[in-house]
Amino acid sequence: MPQRPDRRRALGNAGEDLAVAYLEARGYRIIERNYRRRWGEADIVALDSEGTHVIVEVRSRSDRRYAVEAAQSVGPRKQRQLRRLAHGLLAEQEVEIDIRVDVMVVAPGRDGRLSVVAHIEDAVEDGPVDD
Repeated sequence: MPQRPDRRRALGNAGEDLAVAYLEARGYRIIERNYRRRWGEADIVALDSEGTHVIVEVRSRSDRRYAVEAAQSVGPRKQRQLRRLAHGLLAEQEVEIDIRVDVMVVAPGRDGRLSVVAHIEDAVEDGPVDD
């Protein structure tokens, strides 16, 4: 039976909270959560310890067995949207910045508690943003 929308939303919110804590523990500074522009939405925008702006897409799963599928679920359409967001973020800045797109996967660990099971840096390569 599929999860009810409120359970999915709660899982997604918990996954994003965990991703933020994970990033902050590694020296990232969170700039914005739920970054929304006309080009789409990204879960997190952060600044890493080397000054690179990072757009982070978080994929949460309730079962660890689907963690690989979660990373693969960032398909061509979502990748184009994330590239548009990156180009838009670049356009908003008054100075030139480095930017990359990461994907994080959150799922229950061996102990059953949610944990970050993958942080894939530079997961979305630069490419076309038009359909």
